[in-house]
Amino acid sequence: MSNLETVIDFGSKNLRLGVFDESSERIYSSNAKIAEFDENKGFDKSLNQLIRDAEKKLSMHLVDVNILYDTSKFNFIDLSIKKSFDQPTLISKHYDSLVEEANFIVSENNFKDQVIHIIVNNIIIDGNKKIEVISDEIKIKFLILEIKFICLNKSLISIISNEFKKNNLNISNIYCSSYVKSIFYKKNLEIKNNLIFLDIGFERTSALFFNNNKFQFLNSIPLGGNNITKDISKIFKLSIEYSENLKIKFNKNEKEIFLQRNFSNNKNLYTEIIEKNISIDLLKQIIEARVNEIIELTILNNNYFKKINSTKKQCIVFIGNGSKLIPNINSINSKKIFSDLIFFEENDLKICDAGINYYKSNESYLTKNKKKPKKTGFFEKFFNLFSK
Repeated sequence: MSNLETVIDFGSKNLRLGVFDESSERIYSSNAKIAEFDENKGFDKSLNQLIRDAEKKLSMHLVDVNILYDTSKFNFIDLSIKKSFDQPTLISKHYDSLVEEANFIVSENNFKDQVIHIIVNNIIIDGNKKIEVISDEIKIKFLILEIKFICLNKSLISIISNEFKKNNLNISNIYCSSYVKSIFYKKNLEIKNNLIFLDIGFERTSALFFNNNKFQFLNSIPLGGNNITKDISKIFKLSIEYSENLKIKFNKNEKEIFLQRNFSNNKNLYTEIIEKNISIDLLKQIIEARVNEIIELTILNNNYFKKINSTKKQCIVFIGNGSKLIPNINSINSKKIFSDLIFFEENDLKICDAGINYYKSNESYLTKNKKKPKKTGFFEKFFNLFSK
């Protein structure tokens, strides 16, 4: 039981937990909502209950956890690094050290941030030849690595770590939830090229661009589903709680809405709307306007998207709780720009499965092995410097 791995998806309004054995089989899962009011205390209470229930069920203490986290504050960095050799040499002897050198360059010049993901996009050797796999038999005279870095502010990581420490939990790894999910979900899609994942969360939206089955770019903005709720509340002069409930009911198809009854007053949504003098057309316009704005800011106005060959339309895949509004929206301004709109059915289990899948991936080890560098004394540093 000591070899179990724990994944927690730390959202703004929801916590999802999955515990996995050595073979990545899920042996326990649960979720909890974070209280609407006084979010910090609500988070502590929800996390404590989530962990205590899991420990009681598993008859053991959870200590180390892998966190999936999302924010509009992730930074994205592109770097290409090259190394030449006097004589042909085995690529396997220099690949890891070149990745480490690139990581060092990014870390030293971006000291306020911690590298969360290192994604080696292209491996280029002699004669501009691209290879996909590092082999012990390949000899090279020069090596180029094109690498993507996803980083997060160290002070924010410290705040998150302290929140989990209150519940006696140590964060082993922290990952960008949108990136981890898109990598996992992409495996289940037939389309591999020209993909955009749009993850609409509570107060942020992330757009992840893929081409030739490889991750290319990340763009995040501080707008999400909660902004739609605030718009409804402001325009119709309704409470935030009622506006959120109205938005959630709008997600469902009309037959389901008509048949669903409110047990407290036995009224369906449309009866309530009529009594409160709410225009359904205006409600749709409010939601459509904000969704169109989110798509425009995350994708259409993005410089990377503008550089993409216009003859090849992108397929957009909607994920995240906020994306559940999209199927009921008829007027998405940018529909003609995309080749297809896919609404991916995700749930708590899939999200945690995405976390353990990434944790066990080869890519994750590029950052795992660099988080706790060995401390060296002054004379050892001096010796290492002049022995190179």
